[in-house]
Amino acid sequence: MAFTGRGVARVEDRVVFVTGAIPGDTVRARVQKKKRRFIEAVTTEVLEPSSDRIKAPCRHFDQCGGCSFQNVPYEKQLVYKREFVFDALKRIGGVENPPIKDIVPCDEQFFYRNKMEFSFLPTENEPAKLGLHVRGRWSEVFDIEECLLQSELSNRIVIATREIVNKLSIPAYHISEHHGFIRFLVIRDIKKTGQLMVNIVTNKGNVPEFVKLVDELRSRFPEITTIVRTVNSTPANVASGEFEEILWTSDDFVDYIGPFEFLVSPTTFLQTNSRQTETLYHQAMDMGDFAPDQEVLDLYCGCGTISHFLSQRVKSVLGVEINTDAIRMAEINSERNGITNCRFVAADAAKYLTELKTQNATFDRVLVDPPRAGMGNKVVRRLARLNPHVIVYVSCNPSTLARDIEQFRLHGYGLTEVVPVDMFPHTYHVESVCRLEKEPAA
Repeated sequence: MAFTGRGVARVEDRVVFVTGAIPGDTVRARVQKKKRRFIEAVTTEVLEPSSDRIKAPCRHFDQCGGCSFQNVPYEKQLVYKREFVFDALKRIGGVENPPIKDIVPCDEQFFYRNKMEFSFLPTENEPAKLGLHVRGRWSEVFDIEECLLQSELSNRIVIATREIVNKLSIPAYHISEHHGFIRFLVIRDIKKTGQLMVNIVTNKGNVPEFVKLVDELRSRFPEITTIVRTVNSTPANVASGEFEEILWTSDDFVDYIGPFEFLVSPTTFLQTNSRQTETLYHQAMDMGDFAPDQEVLDLYCGCGTISHFLSQRVKSVLGVEINTDAIRMAEINSERNGITNCRFVAADAAKYLTELKTQNATFDRVLVDPPRAGMGNKVVRRLARLNPHVIVYVSCNPSTLARDIEQFRLHGYGLTEVVPVDMFPHTYHVESVCRLEKEPAA
């Protein structure tokens, strides 16, 4: 199984990545792309199913691009994900025998997401669609009736929003011709508090019927605690924009991770599985051997979630994040939680590491949690110059993790421990927590 959730086969001397196939299947597949070293294909018929293949419980599995693994038992999904990390570290990272432990499973395999984004798509002479993208065809959207990764209430809101939008003839945005009004529906559903935010992303301007949409959603779903409009007038097909306006709210919108309360704005990035995030952070805390006399650098700190956990174990935390809105939320959340030993700086990681070196700053431990693109050679090199004894690396992408691990080795850091954590059952995504230690000079 390849990291992208496609089955891997061989034809003569070329590797074939087959969408919709799992190890042990015999399938008929249609070739989509031919490259010199590999072929991409899609399954058209399963001739002999693998002994691991099961019937996917979601009715949309065959067309949806969200889940890759609903057709294999959860225990097997965990095997695949651990292999993804092991293979990347060995093949890309050059680690001959990766010190990888058993993967930490997720207690809840369904209904675990606290946020989902749904796209509108206009259709000629038919009602607009509202749902998820068709697997492999990002210009196409299918009407969703259920998603087993979000709550049943969220599913009902999606269906009702589609019905109301079409009843009121609110024009859906055309992603290639760049006209229309309503673009995305984003639902945040906080399991612990019961709060629910509906964020409607639109083009600029106003449509009179939009107010009626908001009023009807409030009337039908008293469980909704916040409704937001985000304006995105750019061609970029993303569920974010130039500004947000709160149309209605009953109270501050918050989520909890462990004992900490985090104020959530429409643009706040939080892990989409709140309960398993606490498990991930505890793995990072244990792996770092953090102690009360230590000063810690939290690189790519976001809105300060990991910094909050660190603050309970160490002397001080310096959080660095390029997103100024995230830093503002980190400061607000520290105050809300009564934390006084965290300081946050809005800065580019590479540039700020150079500034810290100029100041002769030292840290006992460094924790990094970069985006999917990883850290990159420049940041790795500049971080290594600070010479921390231990670096804890939290990663959501085995490939870029392995690339960075190889670079750290060139600067005298050895990989001593890896723990994969499953945050997103039924998808190919996997988090990893790694410990890097400065090797003694020869």
